[in-house]
Amino acid sequence: MYIVSTKSAEHVGKILLNKGLNVAFTDVNKEGNREFPDGELYVKVRDVDKLSGERVVVLHSGQPDANGGLVELYSVLEVLNKPLLSSHVEGKKYKYTSLKKPASVEVFFLYFPYGMQDKVFESGECNMAESVVRMLTKYYGVSKIYVMDAHFEGAEWVGKYPLVCVKARDAIAGAMHKGGVLDAVMVAPDLGAQARLDISGFSKKRNNSFDVELSGHESLEGSVKGKTVVVWDDLIETGGTMCRASESLRKMGAKKVVAAATHGVLDSGVRKINDAYSKLYLTNTIDTKYANVDVSGVVLAAIGK
Repeated sequence: MYIVSTKSAEHVGKILLNKGLNVAFTDVNKEGNREFPDGELYVKVRDVDKLSGERVVVLHSGQPDANGGLVELYSVLEVLNKPLLSSHVEGKKYKYTSLKKPASVEVFFLYFPYGMQDKVFESGECNMAESVVRMLTKYYGVSKIYVMDAHFEGAEWVGKYPLVCVKARDAIAGAMHKGGVLDAVMVAPDLGAQARLDISGFSKKRNNSFDVELSGHESLEGSVKGKTVVVWDDLIETGGTMCRASESLRKMGAKKVVAAATHGVLDSGVRKINDAYSKLYLTNTIDTKYANVDVSGVVLAAIGK
């Protein structure tokens, strides 16, 4: 088996390489860049000849560049579908030799781009999350797609595709245990997180991307007073919801409020959470300096290595 790591997943790919796995990375161009002067991406898969006949898992994270990252991912899959050895003859002439394709190609999303656009909310929109999945499976022939803490888990359309929803919960819980967070009350900041994590918590009304209102305080007050409380969510963007949750829990008399999340999407929001809580436990599904929980073991367990 080979792991092919895109640029956004290199930080986890290098950990897997150090654990003894076969890992191939995408490369830079002759100028040492991943972009051409006009901004178009340059994509090259190292050691493509070694992937012939192998099971290949492409490791990708949908942030910090959701749009460019998808172009890179599609380009990698194009290489794997039509692998070639190229040799320069002269001038603009090249000689190409077709290589045997990998035995199978899978994709592991550390973070899934467009995962929150998982249904049509208003007229004129599309389900972009399903569109990405359909492109991978129907066009590129990807046999299995793993997604770490997918926002769309449980959506009606998910069952139509070879999707595997992978959980980072045990990795985060293990890190909290090592950090001395014991006998804590788990709280979700909104109804979506309650359903995904199967824990009680707040309800949320979102006025816009930055302004939220929380309710449901009455059901929590008796259980959090004098306790260590962990506010647990799948991702942090602007940080508004979790900051409001921290304020409310402290007013209710929580002794200590800790934050836990899988995906740190926006550094500005993660920084707000890091400042608002006693401690933040955040995985490295997205490469950020605030990440302190490694998910490489979760990846290995999911792909069966």
